[in-house]
Parts: sequence; structure tokens; C-alpha cells
Amino acid sequence: MQTVREQRLVEDISSLHEEPAWLRQRRLTAWRLYEDLPLPTGREEEWRRTDVSALSLDGLTLFAPAAPSPRLPGGLREGRNGYGGQIVQRDSQIVFQETRPELAERGVVFTDLHSAAHRHPKLVQRYFMTEAVLPAEWKYVALHAALWSGGAFLYVPAGVEVSLPLRYAVGVGGAGSGVFPHLLIVAEAGSSVTCIDEQLSPTRRGPGFSSAVVEIIVREGARVRYVGVQGWGKNVNSFLTLRAILDKDSRLHLATVGLGGRVSKAKLEAVLRAPGAGAEIAGLTLADGDQRFDYSTLQDHIAPNTTSDLLFKSAMRDRARFAWYGLTRVHKGAGGSDANQESRSLLLGDEARAMPMPVLEIEAYDVARCSHGATVSSVDEEQLFYVMSRGLPRQEAAQAIVEGFFRQGLERLGSDGLRRGVVRALQRKLASRPG
Repeated sequence: MQTVREQRLVEDISSLHEEPAWLRQRRLTAWRLYEDLPLPTGREEEWRRTDVSALSLDGLTLFAPAAPSPRLPGGLREGRNGYGGQIVQRDSQIVFQETRPELAERGVVFTDLHSAAHRHPKLVQRYFMTEAVLPAEWKYVALHAALWSGGAFLYVPAGVEVSLPLRYAVGVGGAGSGVFPHLLIVAEAGSSVTCIDEQLSPTRRGPGFSSAVVEIIVREGARVRYVGVQGWGKNVNSFLTLRAILDKDSRLHLATVGLGGRVSKAKLEAVLRAPGAGAEIAGLTLADGDQRFDYSTLQDHIAPNTTSDLLFKSAMRDRARFAWYGLTRVHKGAGGSDANQESRSLLLGDEARAMPMPVLEIEAYDVARCSHGATVSSVDEEQLFYVMSRGLPRQEAAQAIVEGFFRQGLERLGSDGLRRGVVRALQRKLASRPG
């Protein structure tokens, strides 16, 4: 991968979108970082539960132009009228975008990142991979910073409340594609917005790869709800780096739903850097076959009187694996912090495994609360018998129990529409045979 040919790809992507000089230079700097940074060995704490063979880029095309089509990709056409705006990316290119005129009139910007770099250069130059996620964090974040294409930029001015959710959806068509989706959200003081971030693709025979970055900046008193739904095909190795920066009295409601992919590794972090900031984090994972899900989370209490609450719910059947490393850190001077983290895993087969690991690092002596807990259990036969006694076959009874198990996490999604959509996705997977 470290060749002149791939560096030329970086330059070609920049030229294709006629990027300004500062953005082109950032790409080239990120490429040099990528070349210099090592791959994880698998012995690092963050990586020892991950199949590092998923890091291979062999046989992948790292920029795939979207095939022309008059229709949106399958799965991305639903519910257009229920959104304030949509951006749809197929492979490496944007194929559709729209924003309601009334939002644009109020100063809301929801557009692809290439257009944003031209029309709103000061905002993009200020926030794009400068404050939340930095290219030097690890090798494939640097690769992302060099090769990203498409992407979405959401900017909400101070005091503006956006009632309808905005949607960024990425679909991949053929096998062998590597994609680098990027979502940048900036919510100014006193604003509010909901953003849905979806990844969808069919399962193909060949390899697939995604290295995504999500950056969320939540200014004083602002409220952001983010819902990520990962529905990649089971040939895709998926990596996500998400970090939210929270200012005074701001609120973040973050939910991630893991359904697809072969190996899926996600880093989810909330940085509470000013008093009164609060973050609620929810994770829902349903895995089957040989799927691997590996999450690391950070609730980073830097300022006093901040709050965070994390709930992860995971269910695994067949030979699926789930790993979670959850760190709550309370810095010196962050007195009055209130933090909780909880992981509940349900095993639906003898070969399924879950490995939760909650960790507390408390340097302040006067926290309000700092608690954690993790459980791993199997479906209770008595509960299953009770549900079957109501006339359901064993498989349907087990599905009903799993849906009930996820209910607490589903409540954190916010709107009824979001919950219904996720419930349908869970039901489809529960009713399917593992691939």
C-alpha cells in the first residue's frame, strides 16, 4: 500500500473535487502519517480482543466511483418525507442530497464535505479533524484523512432547533471496495438537532472495508442526538472512530446499533470538557454466524459537575463474539461528576461469547457517583417455557425474549420512528439464518 501509486490516488481525489490548497495539503500530510505509523500488533490493550487480520487492505479498491443509477440504493429510499434532509453516498461518491428550504433559510448547513470546503471554508478548516479526531491517532485514521471522499457536514447556527432528523446514508455496491465515510457535526450554542448515520451493503464474496470517522462538536447549551446504524454486509471489515466534544451545559444522546460486518471495531468517546455537560450513550448489538464486534468507549470527565451514562446491550448466537472495553475517567478537579456504565450480554448459543470489561479511573476525591456493572447470561429456560406456554414456537419465543431484552436500549433512541426502524432491523436479523 505504501507506494507512489497510492499517493497519486490521494492527489487525484483532491484534484477531482478541485479542493483548496489547504485541504490538499492536509491530505498529503495525513498520507505521510499513514506511511510512518505502525499497524497494531494485537498485543495492545485496545487491540488484543480484535482479529488484526481484518486490517489487511489486500485486494481492495480504495476509491470506487459510484455507478450511475436513476434510483437510490436499496434500503436508502425509505421514509424520505420524514427527514429534514438527506445525503446519500454510494461507494466513494455522493449520489443524492436534499435539504428542506426552510432549514437553509435559518442558516442550517447540511451538505457533502467537498461542497462545504468550497462554500464554508472557514468552518471546515476550523473543525475538520482539528479538534475532535486527529489524523495521528492511529494508522487507519491517518489513511482516512488522506483518502476520505463524499462525507457530510452538518452545521446548526446558535439558537436554531431542527425538529426533523437529518440522515447521512452510505451504501456500497460491489465487492472489493474500501470506503472512508466522514460525518462532521457542529451544533452552536443553544441549538438542537438529530442526525441518523447509516451504513448499508449486501454481503458479497470478495472483501470489503470501511474506515469511518464521526466528529461531533456540541457548544454551550446545545443538544445533539446521534444514531448510528451499521448494516454492512458480512464480508466487510469495519472501523469507526467517533468522538464528541461537549461544552458547558450541553447534552449528547448517542446510540449505535451494530448488525452487520465481519469484524467491526468501534471507538466511541464523549469528552466532557466544561461544567454541566452531559452524555448518554447506548449500544445495541445483535450478532450471529462468525461475526465479531469490538467496542471501546470513553466517558472522559474533564470538568466538574458533568454527567455520563452508558448502557450496552448485546445478543449473540452461533459463534459470534462481542467485546467491550469501557473506561470512565474522572480527572482531578472534576468533582461532582456523576458517571455510570452498564453492559448486559445475552448468549443465544453454546458457542457464542461475550467479553465485557468496565474500567474506572478516578482522580477526583469528591465525585457524586461513579459506578459500573457487567453481566453475561444465557436465555433462561423457565422464561422461555413461560413464553412458549402462550402458544409461540420455541424460535419465536426466543425472538420475543431478545426483543424484550433490547427494550431498555431502544428507549434511548428518542423518537418512535427511530425505534420502529431499529426494531424492524432487529426482527429481520432474528428471523434470518446466519450467513
